[in-house]
Amino acid sequence: MTGTPELGLDLLGIEPEAFAATPTLSLRIGLRRLDGGPVQCVLLTTTVTIAAARRGYDDAERDRLAGVFGPPEMWDRSLRGLTWARVGATVPTFRGAAEATLSLPCGHDMQVAADRYLHALGGGDVPLDLAFNGTVFYPGEDGALRTGQIPWHHEATGDLPLQVWRDLMGRYYGTARWLRLDDDCFGRLSAYRARRAHSSFDDTVDELLRHAEKRREEEEWTV
Repeated sequence: MTGTPELGLDLLGIEPEAFAATPTLSLRIGLRRLDGGPVQCVLLTTTVTIAAARRGYDDAERDRLAGVFGPPEMWDRSLRGLTWARVGATVPTFRGAAEATLSLPCGHDMQVAADRYLHALGGGDVPLDLAFNGTVFYPGEDGALRTGQIPWHHEATGDLPLQVWRDLMGRYYGTARWLRLDDDCFGRLSAYRARRAHSSFDDTVDELLRHAEKRREEEEWTV
């Protein structure tokens, strides 16, 4: 044959990585050379996107997701895919078919839309889109090593059970959540905690929220 060999790529499964230093999901990717011939190596790049429009949401989830997509009445325009990560892998020599593992990092950064989305869900599955790109190394008809590009139209879809992600995050962080604040905001919060003699920042934030909720109720009552 002439030209770059055509590859098929599929998402075979998703599972937690057992011994990673930080929360990580393993994506098992199946690769196959469609004509069954040899492949010397594949440098694979994968963009993982949460396909938010492919699932439904209850009222509580819609309220929590307003910070990601805006109010629900705007979702026909704003409900879009959320890029989770771009990850890579090197696939060694194979003939016909092979399997690769991609390491997908998981975090608690609430500045990241994908993290906020995952925390807002009540249950069910997280729909994923995978877009593949990279370089394939293969022997030509004359035996010389040749290279070709994997075009972005190679895609796969799948579903991540939300409970798998929750169990993974719980294994590393328990019930704690991390919120990033700038120095000025943290300083004001810390000073407020000291003035109120709170034993933890949880108590400080809880008090501030209760005061804010009370003011909101009073404002709604006067309208």
